[in-house]
Order: sequence, then structure tokens, then C-alpha cells
Amino acid sequence: MNTLFSFGTGLILLLVVTLFIGTFSVLAQDGGSNSEIVALSDEVIAYEDTIRKYAKEYDIEDYVSLLQAIMMQESGGKGNDPMQASESGYNTKYPRVPNGITDPEYSIEVGTHTFSDCLKKAKVKDSSDTERIYLALQGYNYGSGYIEWAIRNFGGYSKYNAQQFSDNKKQELNVSGYGDSSYVDHVMRYVGITFRGGTNPNFNNLEAWVTKNPYAQVGLYGQCTWFAWGRFYELYGYDPGFSGDGSSCVKELVSAHLDKFERSSSPKAGAVFSAIGHNHVGMVIAVKDNTITVQEGNLDGITNTFQDAKKDWQTKSYTLDQLRSIYGGVVFANPK
Repeated sequence: MNTLFSFGTGLILLLVVTLFIGTFSVLAQDGGSNSEIVALSDEVIAYEDTIRKYAKEYDIEDYVSLLQAIMMQESGGKGNDPMQASESGYNTKYPRVPNGITDPEYSIEVGTHTFSDCLKKAKVKDSSDTERIYLALQGYNYGSGYIEWAIRNFGGYSKYNAQQFSDNKKQELNVSGYGDSSYVDHVMRYVGITFRGGTNPNFNNLEAWVTKNPYAQVGLYGQCTWFAWGRFYELYGYDPGFSGDGSSCVKELVSAHLDKFERSSSPKAGAVFSAIGHNHVGMVIAVKDNTITVQEGNLDGITNTFQDAKKDWQTKSYTLDQLRSIYGGVVFANPK
């Protein structure tokens, strides 16, 4: 009897642990887009003026980079339907079958109109509203019905519900495949830091802030290094290669990614900076003339819980001279 009881208890514990691990694995991949940046093809770049023309017509000029990324994912800029927009309801000239459109400019017009509609249905506020942008992107792939379904059932986009929607449609339509459940990641790998990381950190991106971040441990939450590592991962989609003190992060980053970053005394957008006179590190979000906008953590100078750490950061603009004065000098790891 005792043996059976012990066996039953052990089995229950095993099931609980398995369920926890499985659930955490899903959640750990569910927030944000973590694919590494890939360059646009020459074919896509050649269509920039046409994309910009229709983006202006449909009042989404701030999303040209996303439209280019969509084209890159859909066709690489090749073929007569580079936006793969033939099956869109806005296609009124050609058959609504795959590659039905045979005029590249019309494909761009229809694709831009379709994405504009997705942005509206997802209620995207602006180009920094990354979570709703992800919802709009997945809607471009699945159709706008996904957007309404995701909002109604989950409040928005997640990788988990994108997979669930695909599974539901496969069963409903009795087909072996339906859309691309990883469409957001696949598109976002072609987008620069303007859209990838958003204006603010997405602390639901557990890969960036918990599961892959080497500073995500008791005693380091809320440190400037934890914040800089997480923001870098959100913006670039890969490990920056630093794990030491804030003052050594630039050196470690350049050493780990010599092909992508270089040491400099003046910044570019997307750079990491290390203080010379202080043990501190942060991210450069924007550079305009002599004004540098940075994001940095550990404002209170203490270690925090994860919940408190999510509030312990700031976005602030300085002149380069101000930044140097505050931190006793700074050095940058600039993207090449």
C-alpha cells in the first residue's frame, strides 16, 4: 500500500513538473520577436519608391520598412506579385488565386492597402506599438479574421495563439497546412531597430529578460547590465556576448561580434555604451545632430526583484558632452 502510494505521489509530481516545464517553454517564447537581422535584397530595395508612393496614399508612411520586410518575406522582391496579394479582397483586377496578379506595381498597391487595413483592425497607435504591429503582421498572413479572433479570445497576438489559429483552420478546412505561425519573426528579421525593439522594453519577451539573459538571477535583476543585455537582445535578436561589469560591456561586445560592431568615441543609433569613470552600461536608441537618446537601467542603484526591475529604467536625451561629463567619459560599440 505504501509502495503504491509513493509511486502515485511520484507520478503526480512528475506530471506537475512536466506541465510546468512545458507551459514555461511556451511562455518563454511567446513575447517579442527575437530573430537576427537580415539585409533586404536588391530587388526589394529597388521597389522602395513604389512602396513609399502607396504607403503615402494609404496614410502609412511610417511603416515603409515593414512593407519592405513583408515583401522580402513573401517573395524577396521577385515575380509579378511581390507582395503575394492576389488573394486579398482588395484585388479587384486579377483572379484571387496564388500569383493571380501579374503587375508588380498593382501587387504593391493591393498589399499596402491590405496591410493598412490590418493596422487599423489591430488598432495600432503608432510605429512604436510593437505588440499590435505583430497582430497586424500575423493578420496579413492569415487574413484579418485572425486579428478579430485573437483580440476576442486572447486580447491580442501571441506566438501561442498564432499556432492555435493555424491548427484550428487546418482542422476546419481539412488541409495539411495553413499560413505561417512564425510569420512575425520571419518578417521582423528584415526590419532594423526602429521597429524591432519598440520605443519601450517588452518585459513579456522572456527570452530577453529571463531565460537567456545571463544577468537574470537573484542579485542582478535591475542592474544596468541586465537591462542593457535585454534591450540589445530585443533590438538585434542575438546574444551581445557580454556577461561582465558594465564598464567592460563594450569591449566584450566588440570582441564577440567583430564583424558587426566596432569601438568608437562617438555613437550611432543602436550602439551600446560603457562608462569609463563609472561601472555602467546602456543602449543608444537615437542620435540626431549632437543629441543622443539613451535607455539605461538601475536608476536607484540597488538590486531589485524582477517586478521592481521592470520600472527601474529610463529613456533620456543628452548631448555627447553631457553624457561624457556624467559618466567620466564613455565609449561606444557601434553597429557597422
